[in-house]
Order: sequence, then structure tokens, then C-alpha cells
Amino acid sequence: MGFLREHWNTAAPFGALIVLVVVFTLMNSTFLTKNNGLNILSQSSVLLVLAIAATFPILMGSIDLSIGPIVTLSASVCATLAQQYGAWVFLLCPFIGLICGLANGLLVSYAKLPSFLVTLGTSFTFVGIAKFVTDGRPVPVAVSDLSQWFTGSIFGIPKVSLWAVVALVLTTLIASRTRLGRYMYAIGGNELTSRLSGVPVDRTKVYAFLLTGFLAGAAGLLQAFRVRSSTPDLGDAFLLLAIAAVVMGGTPLSGGVGGPLRTVTGVLIITTLSNGMVIGAVHPFLQTVVQGLVVVIAVAVTLDRKKLDLVK
Repeated sequence: MGFLREHWNTAAPFGALIVLVVVFTLMNSTFLTKNNGLNILSQSSVLLVLAIAATFPILMGSIDLSIGPIVTLSASVCATLAQQYGAWVFLLCPFIGLICGLANGLLVSYAKLPSFLVTLGTSFTFVGIAKFVTDGRPVPVAVSDLSQWFTGSIFGIPKVSLWAVVALVLTTLIASRTRLGRYMYAIGGNELTSRLSGVPVDRTKVYAFLLTGFLAGAAGLLQAFRVRSSTPDLGDAFLLLAIAAVVMGGTPLSGGVGGPLRTVTGVLIITTLSNGMVIGAVHPFLQTVVQGLVVVIAVAVTLDRKKLDLVK
């Protein structure tokens, strides 16, 4: 029992994923097929990049509600510029996200404002800028030499999934093998103790939000090429799903434990749940109900109630 309690946040999400696979396979035999597996892989890729982005603030007991708007802003600006300067402008997407992350980080760290309120406010700002730039209209993204790097497949594997794996590997190394990663875990464990121990808390938070913004901008690039368009609501559907994936994967909102690898499980749970309910012909409205209940259950299971005062 002691081992189970110690590894509950890892074992429970993985167990839930296996249960979902078994249930949906029994509901419809087409669920567990190669084509549907590749479909789930493709559907989960952009969400995975954005969920990894959301993981780092949550690791510190903070939160970033602007990741979806950053997707919209970065894609909108680059899609608009690409009409005049060419598709290579899309390589600026991650750096537009980086600037957004810097604004969030500075406000949270040095203005001493709650991350929830800061990122809620900047999310409106980012969406407003995106709508201003595009005049509130969809902007088409043409097929180009650059888009070929992010669309299509290699040996049957979607290229967008391979980019998501690259992001996962790099961020896992950052979280587990660098001083920045160790500092983020320490801040999430106990911010006051970390500060007294000499951890540069403010600077670490800025770096974390920079990383989050960069990844959100990269997700904007991937999604724009994936749907071949940038719309004023491009990132809206991803925000809550990304945060839910982080929590479902075993990184609690209280911070201190978890990381990008656990987020993968959460992303697969959400994508498998959505895909399985569609294949199983579950009513669309009931799909939303089920997804909401799963999020609530995941938060209830993973939240460390001893650290409720540190959720900010």
C-alpha cells in the first residue's frame, strides 16, 4: 500500500488510459487499429506541445492561462506577414511566444502579481492584438517548402508528431537534468524555503514563463500549418485541454512533482477519450459532460490538500 501511495500520481493516469483503451475497443473494434492509432497520434501532437508548455508554471504552483491566446497571436501575426514576406516568417512564431512569455514572467516575478490574474489579463491582450492584426478574419496559410517540414508523414508517422517528440525530449532534459528544472521543482515544493535556501525564485519564474511562451508559439506554428489557416480562435480549444492534460498526467496544481513525461499520459487520456467517444457514437453534448467530469476527478485525485495555500 505504501508503494501505491508513493507512486499514485504516476500509476493512476496510466491505469485510466489502459481502461479507456479496453472500454473503447469493446465498444467498437475499429478503435484499436493502426489507422486510428495514427489518427490519435496526429490529434494529440499540438496538444502535447501546448500541454508541456503549461507544465512548467504548474510545476512551480503557478498557472498560465495565456497559452491558447499565444497560439492565436503567433500564428495570426506570422500568417499575415507571410502573405507579403513568404512562409519562412512562420519561424518567428516561437519568438513571438517568447516575448509574450517574457511579459508574463516579469509581471508575475517582479510586479508580484498572481499568475492567474496576470495571464488572464494578458490572454485578452494577446487575442485583441491578433484580431487587430487580422481584422478578425481567418488568414489562409499556403502550402510551401517550409510547410512540408511540418505536414505529411515519414514512414507513416505524422511529421507533426515527430516535432512533438522533439519538444518532449528537450523539455524532459530541461526538467530533469538542468539547474532550472531543479529550481522549478523546489519552488513548487515550497517557495519560501527555496527563497531562503538561495534559489533565485524570481529569475527562475521568468525563465519558466519564457519557456512556456516559446513552446506555445511553436504550437501556433504547428497548428497553423496543420489546418492551413490562422483564425481569431485558433488556440481557444487548447487552453483548458492542455491544463487538464497536465493535471490528469499527475502534475498537481499545487506543484512540486510531475513533469513533461507525465503530461504525455494526460494528453493521451484526453485524446483517447475524445476519439473513443466519437467512434462509439456518444452524443456530442454528453461528450462534453464526460470530459468535464474526468477533469474534476483528476484534480480531486492529484491535488495535495496540504499545499492548498501555495496554489497561486
